[in-house]
Amino acid sequence: MENLKEIVKGTTARLSFVCDGKVCYQIETPGHLYQLEIDSCGKDWAKTYLFPEFKAISLMRWIRKGIDSGDGSFIQLK
Repeated sequence: MENLKEIVKGTTARLSFVCDGKVCYQIETPGHLYQLEIDSCGKDWAKTYLFPEFKAISLMRWIRKGIDSGDGSFIQLK
């Protein structure tokens, strides 16, 4: 897995699917494909619009949280 800076630098997070309040984005870097799962029912997202694409750096807070927690909310797909 690349470091956080490499993951967010110049990349786009694209909406993959929404299921049971979980919003999944895929982030593709030159070397890897990652999936970020965000709980849209959480307090942080109460007044946030969900768009089909974000600059990955805009989701850096959740990416870091997923990497640090190891709870499966940020995983490497390939």
